[in-house]
Amino acid sequence: MKKRILFLILIFAVVLLRTPLFGFLFSYKIITEREPVAEIEDKELKAAAGKKAGVYNVEDIIQDAQEITASRLGFTFEKCGHEINALTVSQKANCIGYAAFLAAVIRYELRQQNLEDQWQVRHQVGNVYFLNTNMNRYIMSAFFRDHDFVTMENTQTGETVALDATVYDYLKINRIRLR
Repeated sequence: MKKRILFLILIFAVVLLRTPLFGFLFSYKIITEREPVAEIEDKELKAAAGKKAGVYNVEDIIQDAQEITASRLGFTFEKCGHEINALTVSQKANCIGYAAFLAAVIRYELRQQNLEDQWQVRHQVGNVYFLNTNMNRYIMSAFFRDHDFVTMENTQTGETVALDATVYDYLKINRIRLR
């Protein structure tokens, strides 16, 4: 009985503390940056991204953009495009498409709130490290050679926020740690 209770407490703690635990175990190193893709043209996506009434802050924008990305895309290992307006139709993306889509939604929402001058959104390409070991050393597939994610830098304070849309979609982890 005691083992069962301890096991349940452990499971509950892991679920509750998944973001700090993920941040402790995994980190991302930026290799390069991808050029921003086209602006959002899809009217339905614009309506979803602009659905909140009134002024809201960057934290709200990040949360909203991650939820929109997770609800509109499904992950695939297949090679596919990462053009935003095509992704709204196919609804399938790999990590490149997820990052491009998330970055575009964040840029759109920042513009809607007149915050685009305060935050610079970048589509990054990097390596994922597990306990300070580059995971690429152990995964030979070309698909896993690198990983795409998004960074936001506050142009006034220098604060950087890093986001991985695929990790958010599967684990609901809303921040990642940079090396």
